[in-house]
Amino acid sequence: MDRIVVPVTGYKLDLYPATAASGGRRGGASAGDVSLRSLELGLALPSFWAPDEITDAFAEANRIWIREAEIEFSPVTVTPRSEVVPAGSSDMWAHFINHLSPKGRGVGVGFVYDLPEQEGGWGGGRVAVVAGVKVWSGIAGFAGNTLAHELGHVLINDPNHNSADGDASNLMYDRRNPRVANAGLLNPRQVTEARKRALLL
Repeated sequence: MDRIVVPVTGYKLDLYPATAASGGRRGGASAGDVSLRSLELGLALPSFWAPDEITDAFAEANRIWIREAEIEFSPVTVTPRSEVVPAGSSDMWAHFINHLSPKGRGVGVGFVYDLPEQEGGWGGGRVAVVAGVKVWSGIAGFAGNTLAHELGHVLINDPNHNSADGDASNLMYDRRNPRVANAGLLNPRQVTEARKRALLL
């Protein structure tokens, strides 16, 4: 199987609240709200990702994708960037899709401090985003495993994790535990779909 190489444009993303930028601030969030509290209050969220953390995350993500499907995310360029984003999850995700997708070939990957969800990242279209606060407390390699998972959502059109077939060792399994090693395996159907998509990126 020949290796497929997908270029990556990475960003250390500092997030600023859209509500403060537009002159208005909303009050506190309800218990069921999925918005980021800091952005709700008009506070910025610096990325806090160190360059070596990003390098290590890509090394682990590439280890998994090369082993499983002969797909490599390279070259990776990472630059600091600031974005004014809404605090709510659906609006923030739409902002990332519209602003981080590369204009040419490849995938855009954002490294943020936090996201308004319980999981450690989002992925889809041509964009993946990883939340540091959700992965830093995990075992060694968890940030890279999470990055590999989110890149999997870019390569495999399966937002509901159905193709993992309930197998916790599968890379695309939905309930990922930061203190348990995840083998990051893919099944043949996932490999076929990922390779087809990678050729289009």
